[in-house]
Parts: sequence; C-alpha cells; structure tokens
Amino acid sequence: MPDQNRLFLQHAAHLLNELEIRYLEADFDEQVYLKDDLDQAMSDFSKAKLAILKKTVTCTSEDVKQMRQLRQRMSNAPNFPQIVSTIASFASFVRSRFL
Repeated sequence: MPDQNRLFLQHAAHLLNELEIRYLEADFDEQVYLKDDLDQAMSDFSKAKLAILKKTVTCTSEDVKQMRQLRQRMSNAPNFPQIVSTIASFASFVRSRFL
C-alpha cells in the first residue's frame, strides 16, 4: 500500500476515534443530535477505505494534508458546534473525494 494511502487511513481512523470519544462524552441531547451524522460519516469512511484498499482510488499528499487538518481541528474543538462542523467537513471531504 502506498505511503499516502496508509497515512490517510491512519489519520482518518484517529479522527473517527476522537469523534467517537467526543460523542460518548456529550450529554444526551448532543448525542441524539450527533448520532445520524456520525453514523453516516463512519459509513462513508468505510466505503472510502474499501475503495482505497481495492486500489480504485489512490490518496494524494493533499488528501493526507486535508485529513491532518481535520484531525487537528477535532483535537482543538472546544465546543459542540465545532464538533458538529468537523463531522460535516469530514463527511463532505470523504464523499467528494472517494465516493
């Protein structure tokens, strides 16, 4: 597997793990609000991962850079609206680039 693919998948997996942790830490109303978007983002990533592993798509250094930025944004997200925004940005990026 090319290094760019590996790096992209690693950063995306870390981002999704952080999103899951933030989801679990959220209060009930926030969890209800996040649930569908988070599930869709995870589903989209699974499809993108499959495309990468089947070699129908190859990640670029720009893809890795974008995922690093999203991961950093998630690490620095101090509040609920920024978490929601990061989920939306992640899902949009994955859909537009890989699906």
